[in-house]
Amino acid sequence: MEERTVDLSLYTLVRECLLDPNLMKDVFYMFSLSNRENVHEIFKYKKFNDDFTDRVTCYRKDGELIGTVRPCYDEFLEKLVRILNIPTRGKVTDSVELDKKMRERLEILKNISSESELLMEFPLLYKDLNDGRRYYNDVQKLRRQENYDEEAFASGEHYYYGCALKKSLPNFIKSQSLQYERYINDRNKLKELQESKSYNGIIRKYFNIDKFYMYTIHEYLRRCEGTKDKEEIKKYLKLVEDYLNGSRDKSVSFKTDEGIKIDYDNIMKRYNNLKRIVSDNSSFVDWILVPEGRDYSRVEKKEEAQVTLMSLEEINRLRGLGEVKRNFYETSPYLAKAIGLRRYHGYIAYIYENGKVILDREYIPEHPATALGDAIYVMKAIDFENLSKLDKQVLMKHPKVGRMIHSKKWKERVQLVIDYEGSEEEKQDAVQLVKRLQEKK
Repeated sequence: MEERTVDLSLYTLVRECLLDPNLMKDVFYMFSLSNRENVHEIFKYKKFNDDFTDRVTCYRKDGELIGTVRPCYDEFLEKLVRILNIPTRGKVTDSVELDKKMRERLEILKNISSESELLMEFPLLYKDLNDGRRYYNDVQKLRRQENYDEEAFASGEHYYYGCALKKSLPNFIKSQSLQYERYINDRNKLKELQESKSYNGIIRKYFNIDKFYMYTIHEYLRRCEGTKDKEEIKKYLKLVEDYLNGSRDKSVSFKTDEGIKIDYDNIMKRYNNLKRIVSDNSSFVDWILVPEGRDYSRVEKKEEAQVTLMSLEEINRLRGLGEVKRNFYETSPYLAKAIGLRRYHGYIAYIYENGKVILDREYIPEHPATALGDAIYVMKAIDFENLSKLDKQVLMKHPKVGRMIHSKKWKERVQLVIDYEGSEEEKQDAVQLVKRLQEKK
């Protein structure tokens, strides 16, 4: 039985792993055309500017290191949720609850009666409507020029041309409601079709297989870094070990969409760090580390009704910063970690041999904004159990607490804390703190 393992960025794959960089546009178009055909086969009509080909997915069987590369259904689902403006927390997965939310949003779409209402409820569809109108005006200008090829704009599959033909808001709402109803009703048919496809022929013909393998291993490691399930980490680390012990050329290197350089040294560093995490005895304390000083139940309900739309570039930028932050702490020489009641959705305390404790917000890949925005707090090990229970408003003014923000040189300032020599008494305080926390487990 096949197992879905990881997604790969098609942009990274095409930009970094092609044998002939001159074929970038042609090969990317091959992937796009293939998935356009999948989408069109199921829905009979598609949005011209949404091919759902930003990512591909790897599936493997026992004994395989990589397996089969296929279209990514999750990407289609995530974009559908985004266009329908459905607030989400964490990874988007198909479920009865998600189906209910999508159908509720569809009913709201059907009853839109003004453009201001469309902008408020469905900002991405509002943008499509106006892009369609602009496109229609451009078509009219081109028609007045010589050698104008009307057939190039007359395709019934061209999304913006379709929007232009339905310039009035009622017609636009009607056409979009029918379209997204099909997307919701028939989405599992698309999933079945995509999971029957294979891009392996394209991979073998046009790609540097050694780079492709290293990129996939990098994503295996990233998946490990994004979970706290030690059994899952062990499973993926076994695959990384198989790669490291194999005969693939490991002198290759590439850069991710976030600009992070990946090579053999990077792979080994992260692999060894994850092995340490698997054997790490982190302590869970029975209080919230650095609470906000507000009623979370009310705040979360309020925030759930909002959705923040970020560009792909901003998401990639934040994810890159988040990975840098996480790798910085996890490769630092801490004695132990303390994790509060909010578990990995709050602050984590890193306890160092020199008697210093550094508290920083855990980076959550599904929430890129957690890469920045929360201050760093520094305190002595002997004070940790009392001070870490205080909220931010108190801590930022407390004489025994140091506070830093994630400015350009935050790592250098934190490194100074880590490199602090510490007295024998402070070092003993750190050992005793770790012992007390371990005893409470």
